Amino acid sequence: QKQNVSPATARKPSKAAITMMSEHQNQDHAQDLVQDLPSRRQVLSSAAYASLMAAIAASASNTPSPALAAAPVPASWVKVDLGGTDTTVFDISFVPSSSKGWLVGSKGTVMESTDQGKTWQARSFQNLDADEEINYRFSCISFYQDEGWVIGKPQLLLKTRDGGKSWERVPLNPKLPGEPVLVTALGPNTAEMTTSQGAV
Repeated sequence: QKQNVSPATARKPSKAAITMMSEHQNQDHAQDLVQDLPSRRQVLSSAAYASLMAAIAASASNTPSPALAAAPVPASWVKVDLGGTDTTVFDISFVPSSSKGWLVGSKGTVMESTDQGKTWQARSFQNLDADEEINYRFSCISFYQDEGWVIGKPQLLLKTRDGGKSWERVPLNPKLPGEPVLVTALGPNTAEMTTSQGAV
């Protein structure tokens, strides 16, 4: 005799049965995804695949593909003569919206360009003695409009308000941790300086 079992008293599926059902669902989902993928024939006949193979073949034969041949060629670099200066250049900065630029380096090197960097002329900071200046290593220069900043070693900070026509020495706190390594002009009468010990 068959015994009626109410839904309330029906046996719940075991954890193993639930796991098997979940695995079957995952397999069905994976099969659906595979069916949605393009066939190998579709991939091989696609325009993208044809372009890729053409580029590879052109590269192997040292012949540029049409796409690469049509790409714009970047402007070439030109070596600029600094007048035989036997120094190392550490930084360069141009006055925004101007053809004037400055570069600084070792052995007190300071140079100015008024033609967008095509030619450079040696300059000096008026408030530094010539014999003293050669001992400096100017490592960073930064401009915001006509206002510029320079840091050097031994510890030095210079500022110009007129695009480099004149420079003034800015006193630094003797308790400043580390030596100045970077200066960035941020705005009128505003600059940010960092030191070798991470002070800002």
